[in-house]
Amino acid sequence: MTVEAPKSSVVKPRRWPRFLLIASLALNALLIGAVARSLWHVRANIAITGGGVETSLPAFVSTLPAERREELRRAGPHDRPGVLRPLRMAVRRARAEAARLFVADPFDKAAFVAAQERLSEAETQLRQAVQRILPEIGERMTAAERRAYLSWRNHFGWGQRRGGGRGGDEFQPGGGPGNRGGR
Repeated sequence: MTVEAPKSSVVKPRRWPRFLLIASLALNALLIGAVARSLWHVRANIAITGGGVETSLPAFVSTLPAERREELRRAGPHDRPGVLRPLRMAVRRARAEAARLFVADPFDKAAFVAAQERLSEAETQLRQAVQRILPEIGERMTAAERRAYLSWRNHFGWGQRRGGGRGGDEFQPGGGPGNRGGR
């Protein structure tokens, strides 16, 4: 004689774990795709614009404590939004245009060369404006801050060659480019 199990004890396979697994895989694929896309764009931007770490004096000033940073930023006209911001925006627009023309199909050499010339002119104007500001900032810096700036600049890029830099200079004051003094 055969004994049948009651219907309530028969376990049906659940479907929700399968759907959860598929949804998780799809989400992971989207996330990996987004990260790969952003890395691709950053890499392309570095190849076209030169990339690198910001080693300018204003970038160093941003690593100082908040009170000192604000005091030095008031040193010149750069704290007024109308001075450097339009020049920086012009450089960004020129870079974006050059990048767009570089990846266009078919490649228009004449248009790309013209865009590169506009980019060069925009960068030159920005560089000249910054050069007018640097003496004002340098005048208000202490001798120790000026020495620390040179050490910081060498540590983060200037004077470094492929395979290593000069070495020996230790950076003390801030924490590197973009460090906002503990903010």
